[in-house]
Amino acid sequence: MHISFSKLFYIIASIIGVAAILFFGKVILVPICFAMLFAFILYPVVKWLMKKGVKKIIGIFLTIGGVFILTIGILVLFSAQIIDIVSEYSNFLEKLESTLETSISFLNNKVQVIPDLESETILEKLSNVFSDSSFLIISDTVNVTSSFLSFVVLSVIYTFLIIFYSEHLTEALVRFSSKKNRGSFLKMLREVQQVGQQYFMGMVFLILILGVLNTVGLLILGIDYAFFFGFLAALLAIIPYVGTTLGGLIPTLYAFATYDSYWYAIGVIGIFWFIQFVEGNFLSPRIVGGNMQINALFSIFSLIAGGVLWGIPGMILFLPLVAMLKVVCSHVKELKPIAVLIGERITKIEPPEERGVLEKVIYTLKRK
Repeated sequence: MHISFSKLFYIIASIIGVAAILFFGKVILVPICFAMLFAFILYPVVKWLMKKGVKKIIGIFLTIGGVFILTIGILVLFSAQIIDIVSEYSNFLEKLESTLETSISFLNNKVQVIPDLESETILEKLSNVFSDSSFLIISDTVNVTSSFLSFVVLSVIYTFLIIFYSEHLTEALVRFSSKKNRGSFLKMLREVQQVGQQYFMGMVFLILILGVLNTVGLLILGIDYAFFFGFLAALLAIIPYVGTTLGGLIPTLYAFATYDSYWYAIGVIGIFWFIQFVEGNFLSPRIVGGNMQINALFSIFSLIAGGVLWGIPGMILFLPLVAMLKVVCSHVKELKPIAVLIGERITKIEPPEERGVLEKVIYTLKRK
């Protein structure tokens, strides 16, 4: 074996450089990445309208406008329930204080290892935390809203421009390759588009299924605002691994704060655990995972890296971006090992069972 330290240095420096660009350029890159994925989804609709005789620019306006109207309709549908839930904030605090006081009394009477806790001091500090948090929330609302609106506006503008100049951008990218490789390069670009498109279409379908399952489960328990909590949890499922847990935590806290019996909260936990089990083992692998073909190691790694570099948007974006990177690497000879490393399977050929792990890999490479 021969190790080239110069190549190793260039690889490490490249990784650090790419990470630095992603981190410091997230204000620009995040809306562009969202716009690119939205463009992948909306472009077939625009193309269908163009076949019907609609001009391209009008088709883009109609498509983006339709999505905007649908989004506003969903927000209006949920707005009344959100106002009712916020109005019960004081009841939640009273129930939380009562539960803490009962728990502290239990610990003081039953657990002799730790010193006695003063319930009045703890409740006073808790009240201060919630009061301070409320003021912070009010003071930050304007900043968060303005940042979100600017992000949405930029994403819409980028989406419009990417779709409008789609042919021009494709032609420009194809010219980066040599004439004899332009056919395969164009094929690679189409596969990248298909991966992004299939991922988000699969996520939309998965959100609808999870929303229905969550809503039915909460209705069976008799939880108020079952439709809102069910589809909110389903929408949070777009964040891999973390979103489903967070989506189940919100109705659990609501059931805990609203109902006298703790069995409602336990029932919500049981329902969301079962739905998460079904989603993780049956729904997601078949609806979304089949289009990604990324192993669990790099799925979790992309989730963590996305969260560190871009926050919640990175946790949403990095998984489809890694899937697109896998497609690009599979079409470049020097980068094919990376595609194999990211991919879910090495090969479909099964070597003899008596061989060890290393022998199986060597056998696979020889067969290729």
